[in-house]
Amino acid sequence: MRTTAEQLSDVLDHWQTGTGPLYVQLANAIISLAEAGSLEHGTRMPSERALAEHLHLSRNTVTAAYQRLRDANWLEVRAGAAPTLGVSSRGVLGLSPQERFAQILTGQNEPLVAFNTASPPPAPLVTKALNDPVGFLGGAPIQGNGYAALGHRDLVLAVTAHLRRQGIDAKPEEVVITSGAQQAIWLVVTMLATAKRPVALESVTYPGVFDAVHASGSRPLALPMNEDGLDVAASLKLLRAARPDVAYLTTFHNPTGTAISDEDARVLLEAAAALGTTVVDDRTIGELSIDGVRRTPFAAMDTGASVITIGGTSKVFWGGLRIGWLHTNATLAAQLRHRRAAMDLGSPSLFQRVAAKLLAEHYDETLAWRLAQLRESLDAVEESVAEHGLSWQYQRPLGGPALWVRLPEGGAAKFAERAAQAGAPVAAGPAFEVLPGVGANHFRLPFYLPPEEMRLGVKILAERAA
Repeated sequence: MRTTAEQLSDVLDHWQTGTGPLYVQLANAIISLAEAGSLEHGTRMPSERALAEHLHLSRNTVTAAYQRLRDANWLEVRAGAAPTLGVSSRGVLGLSPQERFAQILTGQNEPLVAFNTASPPPAPLVTKALNDPVGFLGGAPIQGNGYAALGHRDLVLAVTAHLRRQGIDAKPEEVVITSGAQQAIWLVVTMLATAKRPVALESVTYPGVFDAVHASGSRPLALPMNEDGLDVAASLKLLRAARPDVAYLTTFHNPTGTAISDEDARVLLEAAAALGTTVVDDRTIGELSIDGVRRTPFAAMDTGASVITIGGTSKVFWGGLRIGWLHTNATLAAQLRHRRAAMDLGSPSLFQRVAAKLLAEHYDETLAWRLAQLRESLDAVEESVAEHGLSWQYQRPLGGPALWVRLPEGGAAKFAERAAQAGAPVAAGPAFEVLPGVGANHFRLPFYLPPEEMRLGVKILAERAA
């Protein structure tokens, strides 16, 4: 892999024959590489001394060029750290909501190891149910016209009971069945968000929410995060200043695997109640507790906040069922239920009935099996990273199915390109970022696959993408 200084050497002839001072021409050369995509946001730049020596220029020339780039937001400099390519670069500004979401989808050709999507293979009980639906359901799998546009009654009752077991005082009329949690997010955000106020999101978040924010006419407001997760104190200041219509939060954060404490969640919810902000609690991965600690759903906390809870079967059972749900007040639920039915007439009745039985009778055992698989696969990843001597940096997640990996040398977008070419695609950090730059050095690495596939995937990344 060629260094930044070597790439700049390639354009040396172009900017040396231009007009203006050398420092202006050098700055323009760096900008041209960034605009062409050769240098991505977050790329670590050479030190002033190193670049001056490599290009045979005076250090004053490089210092002046870097200062020009800093003034135009093309370069970021932090004390004690190498300068990095800043927020004006192509990587941050060039991603549309659709391009973000596309990075977490598997294409028509299945790769060797699909690391870009965080969806699991089916649990054994799902395979059994779909191989023998008559035996699993105890009767004819095909009934009526196959539609359950407003939600099959068995599934609505199963979801209601599931929410009540989690501590949420749910009623059947408050539950909306959706085609996966993704549709639930889209329905809620596009119904409640407006162009007048922003939608508050964690500064890195699930890419599927961006299209909903865009479709609503609103804009994202980045809530700051640190290495332990959401910075609640700083987020409270932003919420009080912006007074957003909606705040979209995750139980176990996607993609970092951090979690907000119950105490901090209460503080945040009480502030939202005072501001009139609706909080969307996305619990799609909320039960995947790697550390074994259960986190209380926001709707189970008596804070006075308006909370909409989102969940689904995809992360515990199988994404192919396309069964999700949301819980809210009965009035809004009725509106969303009919709006949702008008979109696609709902998931097939057969799948809703299968999901109902899985959720009502086999949830706990399947969750325990899934968590055991996740922990085993995570161990395999960590062993493989050590075996291949990779300098990846990450924190072991408290929950969820993915690692948020930092590349010390930056350039996650280019790393993702090489990973895709090698047959082990990953989703680069910019697809997740709300605050420009916070994901530039990162990529998400799901560990849903069996240990042997995880080891193969890490080996491919180590040998062909690193």
